[in-house]
Amino acid sequence: MSLKDKIANAKKTTWVTDGFEEQEVKIIVELARISAKIELARLDRGMTQKEFADFMGVTQGMVSKWESRDYNFTIKSLNEICAKLGLECNVDIYSENTKAEYTVDKWEAENLNNIMRFRVPKDMVLTEGIA
Repeated sequence: MSLKDKIANAKKTTWVTDGFEEQEVKIIVELARISAKIELARLDRGMTQKEFADFMGVTQGMVSKWESRDYNFTIKSLNEICAKLGLECNVDIYSENTKAEYTVDKWEAENLNNIMRFRVPKDMVLTEGIA
């Protein structure tokens, strides 16, 4: 059995998020997503954290915090980072009753209630994996 088959047939579990409130999970996921994008921008440029810090006009320690997956970005700081990296910063807020709208590969959320609308960056590729 291939790894892909094992993943497809794996039993669903919530052990990773057990004990966390839904809002805490959302925050953790969003901070990790933002940090990963910044780290990827650095790695795509072939820079060390120190070189990237010089490029961004901050300390290496600040870059380390950005990539830590739990740095609490402000809207202002996030917009400044994205502007410097040529990334679009887009924060959308929708009611919990808004149905999902996902346009990559015309995939639509089905059988899901109270889904918030979200967008996928143009350079994001859908892949399978284990988190």
